[in-house]
Amino acid sequence: MSRIWAAVVAIFILFPSSALAQSAQGRPVVAVYQMDDLAQSGAGDTFSTMIETAVASTGRFRVIERQRLHVAEREQQMARTGRVTTNRPGRSGGFEGADFLIYGTITSISTSDRQQLGASMLLGALTGNQSSNCTRRAATLAVDIRITDADSGEIRNVSRITETQQAAMVCNGQSQIDAPLLLRGAAEKIARALVTAIYPVQVAAVQPDGTIILNYGEGTLQTGNYLTVYSRGEQIIDPTTHQVIGNSETKLGVIRVNEVSERMSRASAVSTFAAQPPIGSVARTATEEDVQAATHAGRRRR
Repeated sequence: MSRIWAAVVAIFILFPSSALAQSAQGRPVVAVYQMDDLAQSGAGDTFSTMIETAVASTGRFRVIERQRLHVAEREQQMARTGRVTTNRPGRSGGFEGADFLIYGTITSISTSDRQQLGASMLLGALTGNQSSNCTRRAATLAVDIRITDADSGEIRNVSRITETQQAAMVCNGQSQIDAPLLLRGAAEKIARALVTAIYPVQVAAVQPDGTIILNYGEGTLQTGNYLTVYSRGEQIIDPTTHQVIGNSETKLGVIRVNEVSERMSRASAVSTFAAQPPIGSVARTATEEDVQAATHAGRRRR
């Protein structure tokens, strides 16, 4: 009886009734589990907090605070020693109530200075100072991210995110990089990757003139983006594990985003579609090969 009571208490400590209610209302629960810092930037904790904020601000998920993850880890350790029970017997590595886990590694942070010769010469001519030196500094943050399904262990998204920031040009001084802004830009990209991994970009409507309406707008898509459209196929299930291992979707064609508004985007076909893409078709970032093939075919048609 004491073990059962401990498990019940642990569940309510980790996930209060309000959290369970929110999850039940249809918002998946996300945990930013671990952010390693191989670059030794000292920004691991700050970056994790920024990711939590960016994910929460999408309005599509509920985020478990990292303090609760520490409690969850202690409960898992107790479960492995047999001191408490779990509602997932024999299972470790996941967290009760979390639908998706975000793991990541800050792999590198680098800066470079580029001398602006034209500006240096002009400043020198104006001031008579032949030693004038104008530079522009750029900083690049590289992060490896993995988003997994906490229940099945399926990897939903793996990506390498690179964020670059350029400081204003400075003459006879040293330009400074806004590190928090650099981290926040990468965090927002991670949030977008999570959203589109769970809720993919889809065809919402096709207008009479052939304009394709997509269900994402500002913050996810940009004018000039190329996307490959796929029809939704049947899920392929592994007969042994009963997990989804693929999808029998079919490539329909390539589109280009022409206009982006707050909640939707308008696109046009740049390759030939055998038929109008059905509502609900999935659109993913086109590969270079898809773009080259589509644009090359378009030039030949003209």
